[in-house]
Amino acid sequence: MKKNHDIDTYSKLAEGANFYLNESFHYINECMKAELALFLFAKDLESITPTDNDKKIVENLHLPDNPIECLRSDICDVLTDETIEAMSNSWIKSQYLSKTQNHNFELKHTINSIEILGHLNNFGFFIEILVNRHLLFLKQIDLIDDLSYARISMAKIMERLIFIFKEDLSNNKVNLNEIVNLFSLRNKTVHYTPDNAMALSPKISEIIQIWTQTKKIIEKFEKVEKFKDSKFSILLDEKIDEFKNQWT
Repeated sequence: MKKNHDIDTYSKLAEGANFYLNESFHYINECMKAELALFLFAKDLESITPTDNDKKIVENLHLPDNPIECLRSDICDVLTDETIEAMSNSWIKSQYLSKTQNHNFELKHTINSIEILGHLNNFGFFIEILVNRHLLFLKQIDLIDDLSYARISMAKIMERLIFIFKEDLSNNKVNLNEIVNLFSLRNKTVHYTPDNAMALSPKISEIIQIWTQTKKIIEKFEKVEKFKDSKFSILLDEKIDEFKNQWT
């Protein structure tokens, strides 16, 4: 049975895109809070002086070289209770301060926080929904026939984008290199292998470049669509500005 996609379909797709956009920036901000907490904790640790007993414990500590043996070992009493308590209090303080302070990270700063999984996945979903909505729009204004739409709408995301921008790409009027990078990064989150887990550490500059190119792509959609609802290019731009003001 042929589906008749009316205005409710566009509303649902817009709601989904808005949800994933907000979720993606929730996670990137959680990323930066976690990065700041580690930075503050590392600085605060410098003020904690190990006791003589700590030094003796460390000198007599023998950790297995093999990672499996290390994971299986029951390591205890690696520091004195006094030092452990001081470190614990420092970590709690660092976590609290990271939620109440801004910090100017360098653009070359590497993001290692696990929350990056949430950002990359949700931002990828955000783009995919807008691509799907634009393809539906092109079909309904008869720029794509039913057979082509049925095939291209099931293709991989980059194939869908290449189809949409085939003329602009051939004339060098659009660039998708950062979008390729995004979905390469997201692929690492979907296939979270040991190698991918270690390799997934994008720089802040890398993430911002992805956002910037995404905004340009969305602006091209909007120029053709001429919808009167909220413009996602503007919403994304506001999110980018808020991030930069708080973290760079």
